[in-house]
Amino acid sequence: MNVHEEDMMSKTCEVCGKHPQSGNTVSHAHNVNKRIFFPNLRTVKTLVNGTSKRIKICMKCLKAMSK
Repeated sequence: MNVHEEDMMSKTCEVCGKHPQSGNTVSHAHNVNKRIFFPNLRTVKTLVNGTSKRIKICMKCLKAMSK
């Protein structure tokens, strides 16, 4: 793995596996530039197998867990 792939791994949801995706920003004049879309991650303290642990979780999973 190179440095860029390791950085992507740290920005991954530990519940659903959502990760950064590449795409384009498109201006009104249709100028196209490459960019990366990152998931909305939060670090949350949760109980995992009876022990308290910090995990990175996306807001979609966090909202689903709170219901």
